[in-house]
Amino acid sequence: MSEPGLVRRTMDVLRAVAAHPRGVGLSDAARAAGLPKSTCYRVLSVLEEDDWVALDPVTRRYHVSLGLLPVVGGLLDENGVYPRVRAIVTELAATAGETAGFDVLLPPHVRVVAQAAGPQLIGQTPRPVPRTQPVWCTSTGKVLLAWLDADAVTEGYGPELARSTPEGDAFLPRFLDTLQQVREQGYAHTADELEPGAASLAAPVRVGDHVPYAVWVGGPTFRFTGERLPQLIGHVRAAATELGGLLSATSLPGGLR
Repeated sequence: MSEPGLVRRTMDVLRAVAAHPRGVGLSDAARAAGLPKSTCYRVLSVLEEDDWVALDPVTRRYHVSLGLLPVVGGLLDENGVYPRVRAIVTELAATAGETAGFDVLLPPHVRVVAQAAGPQLIGQTPRPVPRTQPVWCTSTGKVLLAWLDADAVTEGYGPELARSTPEGDAFLPRFLDTLQQVREQGYAHTADELEPGAASLAAPVRVGDHVPYAVWVGGPTFRFTGERLPQLIGHVRAAATELGGLLSATSLPGGLR
């Protein structure tokens, strides 16, 4: 296949996915793009790897992902979705006094797609965005998996958890109990899990009936004290509500338009 032909087919597939606000299956995407299913699947797999599209693990339907937005965010006008998401994240960082961010699932990991440094981040280099992180030791990973069906977590993430966690196969049952607790309390808190001395809090961002995104604040464990946690939880939940309202009001799930 020539390079222009490959680019054209990739764009046709991306347009086919973007034209279906509630997601599109492989067969329908191939039909809309005018491609064989095998070719469409290969293109979608590459787009999914780069987080330009996302595959819902339950419905098996593809939709455009917010992971695309860091790539084109600088080209969007100030009223576009990504700048508004970043504005909410920046306000959260200022209000909470900690670094804040906005994440999306990129199975089997979680991807940070927007981030704002907190006012106390001195003498440190901000970590790159976008970046991927493990689901099992991050507050956003726990939040995003908590709103999936337990069977979907087991099927979609069990092998990765067994491979990457210190406990191997024994980790999943305890992790599922943790996810249930996260769902009941409405937020996740981690300390010394992603890395020693680091803590974070995350809350679900609801878009309609789904939780495709999570918002978080993070910093050193010594600042995430028991006395301060309720205030931080309030800040994160308020930002989650604002983000959910913004993204629910846009024309596509997750807010890309």
